[in-house]
Amino acid sequence: MVDSARKPEILSPAGNPEKLRFAVDYGADAVYLGMKKYGMRSASENFSPEELAQGIAYAHARGAKVYVTANVMPRQSDVAELPAFFDSIRETLPDAFIVSDPGIMDLLRQSFPDAPIHLSTQTSTVNAATCRFWYRQGVRRIVLARELSLAEIRSIRSEIPDDLELETFVHGAMCVSYSGRCLLSNYYTGRNANEGKCAQPCRWKYYVKEEKRGEDILTAEQTEEGTYLFSSKDLRMVDHLAELVEAGISCFKIEGRVKSAYYTAAVTNAYRMALDDVLAGRPFNPALLAETESVSHREYGTGYFFASPMEQANIVSDNLYLKDRAFLAVVRRYDPETKLAECEQYNKMLLGDRANLLSPGTTGRDITIGELFDAEMQPIEDTRHPRMTFFLRIDGAKPGDLIRGL
Repeated sequence: MVDSARKPEILSPAGNPEKLRFAVDYGADAVYLGMKKYGMRSASENFSPEELAQGIAYAHARGAKVYVTANVMPRQSDVAELPAFFDSIRETLPDAFIVSDPGIMDLLRQSFPDAPIHLSTQTSTVNAATCRFWYRQGVRRIVLARELSLAEIRSIRSEIPDDLELETFVHGAMCVSYSGRCLLSNYYTGRNANEGKCAQPCRWKYYVKEEKRGEDILTAEQTEEGTYLFSSKDLRMVDHLAELVEAGISCFKIEGRVKSAYYTAAVTNAYRMALDDVLAGRPFNPALLAETESVSHREYGTGYFFASPMEQANIVSDNLYLKDRAFLAVVRRYDPETKLAECEQYNKMLLGDRANLLSPGTTGRDITIGELFDAEMQPIEDTRHPRMTFFLRIDGAKPGDLIRGL
C-alpha cells in the first residue's frame, strides 16, 4: 500500500474554465493550465487572471490543486513582459508553476520567492544528476522527458532526494522530437512550437524523391498501406499504473489541453478509477480500456516505458483520428422525486435513441431517451438547438453526469 501522504496525483489538462470543472468533477487531484501567454498550448482558450481566480476557487473548494504553465522557451521580447504577467496574477497564486527556462525561473523567484516550481518536460530531464541539480535550485518536482524507460525512471528515483517528486505523462499525444524541441512547425508555417504554437506538421503525410529525378515523387512506404514517418502513436498507460506506482512516480499527467471537455472528463475518470484500484489492491478493470477508446485519439501505444526509440519507432500505421463518442449533454440538475434531469445540450439527440450515462467513478451505463421536454416542459422529439436547456426523465442521474452516444 502507498503512504497516503505520498499518494500519486492524477493531473489533468484544463484548456479553459469548463474543462477545469470537468477535470475536477471527474477525479483530478490537480489540473494544469495556461494563461494567455507563456504556456506551451496557445491553441487552447487558456485563462484570464479573473478566470484563473475562479478556477482556483473551484478546485480548492473540492480539494484539487491548480498548476500554471510558464514553460515556453522565451525570446527577448517575451522576457521583457514577464514582470507584468506575474503582476497580473499576484492576488491569485496557483499551487505551483510549471517552468522550463532558467530565466523565467529566476524572474519568478524574484516575484514570488516561495512559489513551488515544477520543472517542465521541455527541459528534457533524463538522469538523476540533472534532477539533483534542479533540486539544489529549489525545484521540488521534475516532469521527466517522455523518452525515458520505466527501468531508467526507477534508477533515477533511487538516486534523488526523497522529497523530490517525479511526474510522467501517462496519456495523450506524443512528440516525434525530443520532448517537444522541434522546428518543423517554424519551418513550414512560421509558428514556433517552442512558444506553444505548434502546427503539428509531424502528423502530415510526406513523400520522397531522388536527387536527379525530382519529377518522380514517391510516397515513403514501409508496407503497402504506407507509413507516417514522423507521427507518433498516442500514449496510454491506464493498465500499467501499478508499475508506475511501484517505480516511485508521484504524478500521472494526462495530455490534452486542446482536446474536448468530454475527453477531459472521460480520460480523467478512467485514470482516477484505475489508480484507486491500484491503491486499494484491486485488479485492473479491462472496461477502463474501453473508456479510453471512447475519446478522440490516434493508435495507442505505451510510449518508451518498455522499449527505447531505437527498438520501437512508436509511429502510427495510419494517421487517422479514431473519433470519440458523441457528447450529447451534461446534467445540470436532477430531481429524484420526478426523475427529471435538467440538461444542457452539446449535440442533437432524438427521442428513442440509445445513449450512455457517465458518472464520476463509473464506466457508464446504457439508457434509452424515453421522454424529452423543452425548458417550458413541453414534449419534444429532439434536442436540435445548440446549448439548449431541456429535461430528460431518467433514473438515478446526478448533476455533472455526461450523456454520450453509443
